Amino acid sequence: MTAELEERGSRFLAIAEPVEDRPGAEALFAREARAHRNPTHVVPAFRLRDGTSFSSDAGEPAGSAGAPLLAALAGAGVHDVAAVVVRWYGGTNLGVGGLVRAYGGALARALEGARVVRCERAADVRLRYGHEQTSAVMRCVTTHAGRELEHSYGEQGAQLRFRVPLARCESLQRCLRDSTRGAVALERLGETVIRSS
Repeated sequence: MTAELEERGSRFLAIAEPVEDRPGAEALFAREARAHRNPTHVVPAFRLRDGTSFSSDAGEPAGSAGAPLLAALAGAGVHDVAAVVVRWYGGTNLGVGGLVRAYGGALARALEGARVVRCERAADVRLRYGHEQTSAVMRCVTTHAGRELEHSYGEQGAQLRFRVPLARCESLQRCLRDSTRGAVALERLGETVIRSS
């Protein structure tokens, strides 16, 4: 996602991309810092779903560049996005207010047309059960939006590893308990984020 804005001779180019983590954001920052000829400033920011955020004014007056980028990301309601706004000075000082409007406005413009992917927290879980319980187990997993990752069968029974939306874990556990008379229980392996359906 990119957008350009011109303000009293200065040119602002905003670039935003989805990232998974801080190293992904830092890779974008490094790439964009090398990609442009003679920029006056290359201002970075990112906002992640775990609550981590970062911005730098990159040599601009304090609070005039990085903070407006974070505000634009928050205003768009996005997480797991890194952004860079590259500025080429046009000969006229914009003042702090003008810089805030230009940096934030360029990024807001880039984010306007972005396709937003809705995500939700999910649990990675494992079930172990006897072959005779396969039908009951699969019915519970399917009705609770479980996404199969790995299914194996052996002489001792079956094992299923899958993801389920975190909000449905308790209900899934009750379904399994009721459908298998308490013989099958969830084993939580960790948490992740999945795209919402």
